[in-house]
Amino acid sequence: MNNSLGRRLTPWLAILGLALAGGLVLPIASYMAGKRLIGAYEGKLGLTDYLGSIYDAAGRGELLAWWLLLAPALIAILWYLLLRVGRWSGEARAED
Repeated sequence: MNNSLGRRLTPWLAILGLALAGGLVLPIASYMAGKRLIGAYEGKLGLTDYLGSIYDAAGRGELLAWWLLLAPALIAILWYLLLRVGRWSGEARAED
């Protein structure tokens, strides 16, 4: 019983992890990298203003903001698809 619950929760935990990575970890990492490379962010509150501007831009439908927020999920989907294609092509070669 406990094992089946774990199998049902695993995809949801992965989605939650990707959402947290895209919504918080990646923007904070980009803020820290930008602060070191370019300098302090213009806003009065620093990181808070930076995160607010990313979320506002995403709310307005700006592509780059969505790209930043969805990057971890897009990478995971790409890896999944590459693994599926690799398995499929391996099975096709084995049948020949």
